[in-house]
Amino acid sequence: MLAVDREPRTVAVASLNTAALPGHLPPIAQRAAEICRFLESSDHDVINLQEVWGRRYLDLFRRALPSYPFVAWRAGIAGQPCGGLATFSRLPIGQVHYTAFRASRPNAGGALFRLGMRARSALHGALTVALPSARAVVGNAHLVANLDGDWSADNRHHRIQRDQITILHQALTRARAATGAELAILSGDLNVASTSPLYPLITDNGAWRDPFAATDPPTFHVEYLPPGATGQRIDYLLVAGDEQRHRVLECGLILGEPVELPDGRSHLSDHFGLAGTITLG
Repeated sequence: MLAVDREPRTVAVASLNTAALPGHLPPIAQRAAEICRFLESSDHDVINLQEVWGRRYLDLFRRALPSYPFVAWRAGIAGQPCGGLATFSRLPIGQVHYTAFRASRPNAGGALFRLGMRARSALHGALTVALPSARAVVGNAHLVANLDGDWSADNRHHRIQRDQITILHQALTRARAATGAELAILSGDLNVASTSPLYPLITDNGAWRDPFAATDPPTFHVEYLPPGATGQRIDYLLVAGDEQRHRVLECGLILGEPVELPDGRSHLSDHFGLAGTITLG
């Protein structure tokens, strides 16, 4: 009898900032139903979600994603997912770790700004999830936002975002070492424009491949930016591992088109989702 190969040949990862806080979009309960309907019908193995800020939101997604039985998150002091991060997987998961960005510090701006940034940093972080059958680690991250729209090195957000990118890479390095993973995939809302001087740090000067670099699509809907602002790529899907064994077969934006909801026609998030399929050797 022929043996059945139960190890996956590829891993397909999707990522989306769900924009779960009340704001200019319809309630998350309406949008989550459409988001999950799309994901349930997709061939994505792993989904990284950001801004799942409460346990109620987490349960909402869990109920609507029954084909993703493995859910990685870490509980905060109120029982909420730390950092608003949750990873859903069709593949069995192994070690799960969460690293907060509370150690990052701004070095510019007024006292109120610095105090606010320190508080916000404590609520943001990175989740790392091992996928033993794929010999891979997946990272899910959300950095604090730069609301100034200024990506220069002189901007008051530059230092704290630089620190958080460093902490993020350290968390992925530890996860890979702890699991012996040959492949690492990182995605999420890094809130740093690809035109920023911080971009080389995001890719660790080429240690991480950026399959969206050639097209550089904006990942935030310009409709929700201040008048005159330009859309930027602030969400990423990055790959680290042997380039021949772990090729990116395809990548693209998802969940970007508006749909009809009970409260009217709307985008499902103010962000575009990202997806990519990587070979496992």
